[in-house]
Amino acid sequence: MPTTNDLLNHPITKTLQSDATEAAWRTAGNQLVKLTREPLVGLLSRHLGPDDESMRKKIADFLSTEVGTALLAGMLSIGLSAMPTTAGDAPQRLARELRVKAMADIGDLVADVLMGPLRQVIALYLQDIANAPAPPPELTEGSSRSLPVGSPEQTKVPIG
Repeated sequence: MPTTNDLLNHPITKTLQSDATEAAWRTAGNQLVKLTREPLVGLLSRHLGPDDESMRKKIADFLSTEVGTALLAGMLSIGLSAMPTTAGDAPQRLARELRVKAMADIGDLVADVLMGPLRQVIALYLQDIANAPAPPPELTEGSSRSLPVGSPEQTKVPIG
């Protein structure tokens, strides 16, 4: 019968502990972004458009997008990285998590822009593959279309 000590030293337990720590930092980073979004919207709207009521909504809408969230995470990371080392390791670890989040989110957005049209083309072809038209006989491999004697196509000499 395994003891408690054996269970705590088991590789699966160590993996779960490591993953739980990573998840906790990721959760802390996500919550920090959510926590700072609204106060930042208020601050920016007060300074960028004090007389424009729609400015607050525009800023809030932008910061709620994927790009805005990634930008906010990156800016928070810069702020945390600038903290003195006397604050301990937590700000640096959280800054790293936010940097990785911002990079991953922006990378995902760029990949979506590049791969989106390709996904649409693939989906279009896969949807109607049973009814897809057959290629013209001239384009199939080994086709032996007979050409009239003396036609310009028959007298062409291949180059190379």
